[in-house]
Amino acid sequence: MIEFHSPKTTDIFGSVQGLCRGKFKMANLRVNFTLKYLEALKFPKGQKQYRVYDSKVLGLGLRITPNGTKTYIFYRRLPDTNDSPRKMVEIRIGKFEDVSLEQARNKASEYNYVVGEDRDPTAGKRGELTYDELFSCYINDYAKDHTTTWEEAIQNHRRYFHRWLNKPIRRIKRTDVQDWLYEVAGDDRSKKHSANRALDQMKAVINFGRRKDLVACDNPCIGVDKFPTRARERFIQPGDEFAKFAKALAEEPNETWRDFFWMSLFVAARRANVLAMSWDQISFELQTWTIPKTKNGDSQAVPLTPSALEILRRRFDDENKHPHWVFPSDRKGRKTGELSHMGNPKEAWKRLLGRAEISNLRIHDLRRTAGSYMAIQGVSPTIIGKALGHRSPAATAMYARLTQDPVRQAMINAQAALSNPEKLLKNEGNVVDLKQSDT
Repeated sequence: MIEFHSPKTTDIFGSVQGLCRGKFKMANLRVNFTLKYLEALKFPKGQKQYRVYDSKVLGLGLRITPNGTKTYIFYRRLPDTNDSPRKMVEIRIGKFEDVSLEQARNKASEYNYVVGEDRDPTAGKRGELTYDELFSCYINDYAKDHTTTWEEAIQNHRRYFHRWLNKPIRRIKRTDVQDWLYEVAGDDRSKKHSANRALDQMKAVINFGRRKDLVACDNPCIGVDKFPTRARERFIQPGDEFAKFAKALAEEPNETWRDFFWMSLFVAARRANVLAMSWDQISFELQTWTIPKTKNGDSQAVPLTPSALEILRRRFDDENKHPHWVFPSDRKGRKTGELSHMGNPKEAWKRLLGRAEISNLRIHDLRRTAGSYMAIQGVSPTIIGKALGHRSPAATAMYARLTQDPVRQAMINAQAALSNPEKLLKNEGNVVDLKQSDT
């Protein structure tokens, strides 16, 4: 039998054996948890279940099963003044390998805070969800089935949301969210677009929790001031800049990346869709590429221009072509062990811009370049929107500013009329007498 390190242990956990009604023996060892100690801890022989408890944070325990599984738990008796007096509560915090010791202590401290308010932490526990727990529900129960950007949401969650992971939703204040928005944007506000997107994501997650009755509090994101931003209008300028870009792209040593960048420009599609282009999506007979699912959730049939078809036919006729992917990777995936399509083009794009001596240009700007050149040629915003797969006319509104020919012709006509005042002042055959006019 293992002896207690403190006589207080029996006061806190003395009724455990009675609670379990003799089904198994339990050693109630209370020690100062360290990662080294917990990693080395083994399940003792002759026990059916084994637990140790932290001497630093009341109620924090580690449960070990005979097969070696370790799980952080919160376990304590509620005081007489609690809504559930003298009740023994046990709450699973998380597996040892998934939750850090610091996170486990923070979570146990949060439960102790609830107990300190004379409330039962297991009563209405759904209303006590932390942001991290709610986000997991949002991804698994909603985003994976209803959005195409859920993987991006997970990346943003890991990148920007450390502050909220173990914070109960009801304890997140609007002022805290505003401060966090400024932190994400940075002192120089260089990440204000990312900050605004992170705020939108947080608002969507908490709204989901409210719709599903997972949280009962108001959404603390409502009323937070976002950064004013302008829609990005950058595209490759006609003339010298495009010539430098084309020359640098022709010098790209990796043929797959070279074809990918040209294809991104020719089909005006999003990067993820072009990367995942497969041969079963290509119809040489109809000269179309069918994207199964775009960002807005719809499929899209993209017309293939002669330049795009030339690249596709050359790659299709290559005896070493991949049977599935148009732009295959030469590296096997970590999970599948098989060749997949090309991944992040960040390094190849960086090389390309370095050779071209072009700055402030993103891969997505290739899509904007295609739309801008259509606008410059006088193509209507409706057709541009259809080519880009936009649902809303507002998404295509920026291209209307580039359609200058009608405006230019109107200005030429106006200036020509100014040189002939009599003609300018005619109104349905009547000439205005300037001497008699008050204006």
